Amino acid sequence: MLKPKPDVHYILIRRELPPDRRITSLSADLGAALAAPGGDADLPLMPRDQITVFDMFSGRDRLIEPVLADLSLQSTMQRPTQIVYVGGKVNVPGGYPLEEKMTVVDLVRAGGGLANGAYGANAELTRYQVVNGEKRTTRVIDVDLAAALHGNSNANLVLEPFDSLSIKEVPQWAGKEAVTLSGEVRFPGQYSIRRGETLKSVIQRAGGLTEFAFPEGSVLTREELKRREQEQIDMLTQRMQRDLALMALQGAAANQAGAVSALSVGQTLLGQLRGARAVGRLVIDLPQVIKASQGSPADIMLRDGDALIVPRYQQEVTVIGEVQNPTSHLYHPGYQRDDYISFSGGATNKAKKGQIYIVRANGSVVANSGNRWFEMSGTTAMHPGDTIVVPLDTERLPPLPFWTAVTQIIYNVAIAAAAVHSF
Repeated sequence: MLKPKPDVHYILIRRELPPDRRITSLSADLGAALAAPGGDADLPLMPRDQITVFDMFSGRDRLIEPVLADLSLQSTMQRPTQIVYVGGKVNVPGGYPLEEKMTVVDLVRAGGGLANGAYGANAELTRYQVVNGEKRTTRVIDVDLAAALHGNSNANLVLEPFDSLSIKEVPQWAGKEAVTLSGEVRFPGQYSIRRGETLKSVIQRAGGLTEFAFPEGSVLTREELKRREQEQIDMLTQRMQRDLALMALQGAAANQAGAVSALSVGQTLLGQLRGARAVGRLVIDLPQVIKASQGSPADIMLRDGDALIVPRYQQEVTVIGEVQNPTSHLYHPGYQRDDYISFSGGATNKAKKGQIYIVRANGSVVANSGNRWFEMSGTTAMHPGDTIVVPLDTERLPPLPFWTAVTQIIYNVAIAAAAVHSF
């Protein structure tokens, strides 16, 4: 009685041949044997035969490995190990026992058949041969796979030990690629995309933006960026944890009050860093994307998993970091950066006032004429959705050179996370 979902087209038989009990293997197509009992596919069995029936979902290594190990142990220079390999777009790639007069089609059958996306026209067979026991040669043979699968015996090559068959993938084949549009688009949801499709194209398919949309504050997140950002956060977390442990030991030995204060601040930063989760935001100018002509570099080529969030129109400016009351304020066209800081009670004595910077609604950071990271002017014009960051003055503390980077990451992750949840 077969279990559910068996691979009825590849049944492996391990056979011991007399008189020396040499191990060999052969396979059968159980489906064909059951369809025509007593026919050519219904192989006669011998004493001590071991029959293995595989399923279509599990890997076969655990069951095949003992047979492959037996074949390897009895190999000689005159009779190399009877193993062949199939890889690429088959359902179960891997190594398989080489049977007598085994062909390309037999190996495809052993690998569970062609997988979705397999290029059925041709394949490559890599053949390794040892010449006079002195050197190994490699030859790549083109296989007319379509002809072989349709019964052409000339195309259906007979295999040799160590042959490796590679089944190609259909050009530009990929699984379903999709992006998500949410917020103030007329028809939010998940959209399947074709390879190379742009953000403007998908927005048009979604009916464009609503009358309440705030395109300047739109957020585009990307999974690849999210993974890289999270790796950086995790790396800094581990480094900071090691340095704080060293600082604790040194402070205890020197009995320095300043070290204790720095350690307290560091532990607070470490807790915030541990709780930070990367967003993977890609800074975009959505109004320019919408205006872009076809093929313009201002448009953005999408990738699988991208997500666009278009918030409602924002009327606030947010102040975070080292101020008396971090909060948001109603935007007023006449107010400038320092006005909003004053509305939040002013900077604390821990603030580094010379490195206050602004994160615009689209995620970009304001830079002054010197092309530096921080904006120095208190008269900077503000826009709806902007965030003012008043950073911690880490230079007053015993130096850990990357503390400034840590505080920037914490602030920026917080801003990006708030933007993602702004609609």
